[in-house]
Amino acid sequence: MERKLTIRTWLLLGFIFLLVIFMLALSYRTFALRESKSKALAIAELVRDTLTSYMVMGVIDRRDEFLDRIREIPAVESIRVIRGESVIRQFGPGSLLETPQDDLEKKVLAEGKVVEFLEESIGKATYKVVIPYKAVPTKGINCLNCHQAKEGEVLGAISLTMDITPVRNISLVLLIVLGFIFLLGMIGAGVILKRFFQPYVKLMEQIKYAAQRAKNGDFTYRITTELEDEAKDLADNMNRTFEHLDRMLREIEEKVRAMIGYSVLKTGDVLRDTSQMVDELLKIYKFTRVIEKDKTKQDVYKRLIDIFKEYLSLDKFSFYEVDPKGNCIKPIWVEGMESWCNEVIYNNADECRAKRTGMPVDSREFICVCPNFIDNEACISGSLRYYCIPVYVGGKVGNIFQIVYEPEMEEFIELLIPYIKSYLDESAPVLEARTYMDLLKEQSIIDPLTGLYNRRFLKETINTITAQIKRSGTTLGILAIDVDYFKQVNDTYGHDAGDKVLMEVAKTIKSSIRESDIAVRYGGEEFLVLLIDVQPGSTVHVAEKIRKAMENKVIDIGTAQLKKTVSIGVSEFPVDTDKIWQCIKFADIALYKAKEEGRNRVVRFTADMWTEAEY
Repeated sequence: MERKLTIRTWLLLGFIFLLVIFMLALSYRTFALRESKSKALAIAELVRDTLTSYMVMGVIDRRDEFLDRIREIPAVESIRVIRGESVIRQFGPGSLLETPQDDLEKKVLAEGKVVEFLEESIGKATYKVVIPYKAVPTKGINCLNCHQAKEGEVLGAISLTMDITPVRNISLVLLIVLGFIFLLGMIGAGVILKRFFQPYVKLMEQIKYAAQRAKNGDFTYRITTELEDEAKDLADNMNRTFEHLDRMLREIEEKVRAMIGYSVLKTGDVLRDTSQMVDELLKIYKFTRVIEKDKTKQDVYKRLIDIFKEYLSLDKFSFYEVDPKGNCIKPIWVEGMESWCNEVIYNNADECRAKRTGMPVDSREFICVCPNFIDNEACISGSLRYYCIPVYVGGKVGNIFQIVYEPEMEEFIELLIPYIKSYLDESAPVLEARTYMDLLKEQSIIDPLTGLYNRRFLKETINTITAQIKRSGTTLGILAIDVDYFKQVNDTYGHDAGDKVLMEVAKTIKSSIRESDIAVRYGGEEFLVLLIDVQPGSTVHVAEKIRKAMENKVIDIGTAQLKKTVSIGVSEFPVDTDKIWQCIKFADIALYKAKEEGRNRVVRFTADMWTEAEY
């Protein structure tokens, strides 16, 4: 900036110098011409008056002598008297010197106007003026008394050439002297201006530099100056402003970082970094507001998966849910492969290192730190790495998020981990609330003793189940199961023993049916099983499987070992009837038929068992 200002200052001073020199040269030239013209006109007037006097006095023959004396005047190079047409007619053409020599003189005789001409070369400058004489009274003398001419007619002209070289040389010398003096003054002024403006230039350069850094979000630069006037006040005010902005932006950054739990990638631009952090805070805020209104955990999981896949661009990861009891793990989503962990963790949650320790698991800390990563060879070779994050829900590990990545993606993953943890942390309270809601709902529909569904669940879901059976055109098998002589157990061994028997019966039923089938504790020692999508007639085979399993089961009640049997009634919907509650009643009728026939047996409902009175 200082260099630019110096160049501009000297250019301006140079322009002023040239302008002044030009004006001086023009002024001196104009002055020289004006003086030469004035002198020429005076000489012409003298010649005219003298020749007129000579003519009146009759001594015109002394004219040449007079003109010779005029030629002796300094600066007069030549002078001639030129005759006009009327004089030539009256007195003859005269000598050769009295005739027009060039177009300039002819023009003056023709038009009667003064014509002047300046001729300049390097070594010489001449000024020529041709002045007409007209037939008009002058100083009391009437030219018409002597000349036979019309009034106003051009009688002749004086052609006078003057050498103005000395005047021009003097003017040039003065011009050079004045120009040199002015140049010295300009140089002095330039030096003074430079010294005067140098501190201001440095200040402006610092302000420009500070503004540029501020534009890029850096407010750490401070301006210094030796000036003590308003410029120092300006520098101090800017420093205070930058200091305040820097402090406030960093405070905002710290607060936002504390709120979202991590810091965004810093670029050195405080404004941009703060804007990014605020944007990220806004995204998390919106995400939190949305999941808080989601009805189920599955809705929350779906939004998390969308964040991981779409926003964070992860292509290899797993998301698991830990059973509330902490016994097993189930995958919520697996991206990039069918499974990134061995299935052993699904049945035994403690096989998952992240769940067992409650700490992040990083394969970089120790190669293959978790033995249950599915691709052990890739782990050993280092072609794949993983990072597992436990998510605490309700004070214990409720979810695990696993990232799988190639070594070249390490830097990218390190940047993403804080983002992932933040979204998981924001989701944890919502997942906890939804988990408690699920537990409450489960408690309302689950029998606490046997772990089977209760009668309330059956009432809430039976219409949905039957509608599905009708749409698919399949069969729903119904088993009504009752423990034989259960009252004797309570009476003989106590209710604790009775509870133990009921739990073992429930386990036997659960182990004998598919996961898609539904087992219900219908009341007391009576159970109801709904077999979903079975072949007509196959319900009896499942009932026999349950009966035989109970018949062969030994129940340890602590003080004794018991063997208990069950009686089972079977019906099928819509084979027996298209009314579901009537079909359940048919199974119950078949159950009582089994009891009547001696217990420990399976009875398939037939139409002859149904009478209007029983209904």
